[in-house]
Amino acid sequence: MRLIILLAVILVVGATAGVVAVLGPNTSAQSAEALVDDSLTRLALDGQSGSKHTIEEHCGLDTNGTAWAEATGHVTIVQTGATSQVDIRLENARPDTYFTAWLRLKGSGFGGSPLTGGGATPLSPQTDLDRLISFSPFGENSAGSDQLSNGFRTDAKGVGSLSASLDFPIIGGSYNFAMATLETPQGPGVPVAIANPMLPGHGGPFLIRVVSHCSDDVGHGLSPGNREAWFQFP
Repeated sequence: MRLIILLAVILVVGATAGVVAVLGPNTSAQSAEALVDDSLTRLALDGQSGSKHTIEEHCGLDTNGTAWAEATGHVTIVQTGATSQVDIRLENARPDTYFTAWLRLKGSGFGGSPLTGGGATPLSPQTDLDRLISFSPFGENSAGSDQLSNGFRTDAKGVGSLSASLDFPIIGGSYNFAMATLETPQGPGVPVAIANPMLPGHGGPFLIRVVSHCSDDVGHGLSPGNREAWFQFP
């Protein structure tokens, strides 16, 4: 009987070790699920953003005389329990330009930011809400910043990336605005479901959108401000 029990323990431990070896040292059998690994959709080159800005008018043209038509983007989303890792990379975009990424909250008949009334919120951790509020048009640092958690700058070749470690599940999850403590135009802050057009009944034009800020080169916290629309997912 002892021999049988010992063999069973060895088999279980061996099987577990095999799983760990396959998954790697920083993952577990129940976690690290790559939900998205795809190209970003390029929006119309002459399309207007919500602020009525266009790439051609406010960002200028590339050396080929186009609104950076060769620009491409890619997004990867890995979800682990109650957290998400979102990695965004742009190539051949406008050089030395500040971009921000946004998460859609307003779906078909539901959602939106309880703090601003807008349809999207920065792709940032919930714990960063107060800092984002401070750099909003209604905040203490209303001029904005190019050091926001949902922002990144392209280099001289038009390459830029954002690695967002989020404290909520982006797929099928919600954003908890109750973590904000500073004053905002609306309130109170409550959890709001994330609108995902890939899920039945959600609606909404996108899950993630990437915009530039060519006119003032900064982000504006919870407000997208003046911006030019480049990419979205899906």
